[in-house]
Amino acid sequence: MAIDMHAHFLPPALADNLRTREFLPRIESGQDGQEVFYRPFGTTPFDPSYVDIEPRIDELKRLGITTQLLSLPGLIGIDSLPLADSLPMVRIFNDSVSGLCKRYPDLFVGLAGLPMIDIDKAGEELRRGVEELGLIGAILPINCFVNRAEAEKLAPLFQIGQELKLHFFLHPGRRPDEVMPGLREAKTVVPWAGSVPTRSLKVQTDIARAAVTLLYSKFLDDYPDVTLHMSNLGGTYPMVVERIDHLSRVRSPDKPPVTEQAREIYVDCGSLGPRAVEMAVDVFGADHVLLGSDTPTFVTEWSLAAIRDAEISEAQRKQILETNALKLLRRRAT
Repeated sequence: MAIDMHAHFLPPALADNLRTREFLPRIESGQDGQEVFYRPFGTTPFDPSYVDIEPRIDELKRLGITTQLLSLPGLIGIDSLPLADSLPMVRIFNDSVSGLCKRYPDLFVGLAGLPMIDIDKAGEELRRGVEELGLIGAILPINCFVNRAEAEKLAPLFQIGQELKLHFFLHPGRRPDEVMPGLREAKTVVPWAGSVPTRSLKVQTDIARAAVTLLYSKFLDDYPDVTLHMSNLGGTYPMVVERIDHLSRVRSPDKPPVTEQAREIYVDCGSLGPRAVEMAVDVFGADHVLLGSDTPTFVTEWSLAAIRDAEISEAQRKQILETNALKLLRRRAT
C-alpha cells in the first residue's frame, strides 16, 4: 500500500477556462486536432489524464495507492498571474478538488491553489479552502523561498498555517514578480530555453536554493505547527551537503558544522530514481522522504520502481511509501 503526496489535477471546468483564453497559459487545438498546452515557456501535448478522473482511480487501485494528494499544476503558472486572472482560476480549482475529495474521501486529499500576487487575497482563499472546502493546506511556488527575505513575504500565509495546523507543498514555480513584463499578456509561446539536461538542472537548483532557506534560516521557527514538504528530493541539495559541511569546517573550525544546525524537512521523490532516493535517505532520513509521482507529467510506476529498487531496508521502504505520509495526513485530521 502507498500514499502519493505529489500529484496534479486539472478540473474540467478549469481546462475549459484555459481553452477560452487568448493569452498564456491556454489550451488550443493544433492542426491535427490534438490539443496543445501553451505554457509560459514551451508547449506540450495536452494529456487527457489531467482531467479524466475515472481512469486515474482505476490506475491507483491497480498500483495499490490508497491515497493521493492533489494539487494545482504549478508550472502552468496560474497562481503567478495578475489577480483578475489568477483568483477566478484558483477558485475553480479549489471548488472542484474539494468536490472530488468529498466524492472520494478515502482516496483523494486536496491542497488549495492561491493567487500569489496578492498575499491578503491568498490568505482569504487559504482560509476559504480549509474552513469551507475541507482542503488541508496549499501549494506554494518554490521561488518564493529563494532566500529568507522572499520567504518572509509569505508570513501571513504561514501565520494562518500555524493557526490551523496546515500543510504546505513547495513545488517548482515562479513568483509573480518573475513573470516577464508582457509575458502575462503574451499570445505567442517563448520556446523552451536550453537542452533537457540544462532545464532539469535549473529546476533542481531552484529547489535546492529553497531547501537551503528552509534548512538553515530561522524562517520556520515561528511556525512549529506547520508541516511542509518539497518536491524532487530537495533538488541538488543532497549533492552539495558534504561541501557545505566541509566549507563550514574550513571557515569556522572551532564551531560545529553548519549542517548540524539544519532543521528537518520532508521531501518527495517525484521524477527521480533509486540512486537519488538512496542519497535522500542518507541526507534527510528515511522518516522524511515521501512517495511522489508527479503524475500526470511523469509515470507513477517510475516513482514506485525508484523506491523498490533503491538499496534501502524494507522498513525504510515502508516509511517512504506510506508511514511518513500517513503521519502527516493523520496529524491534519486530528
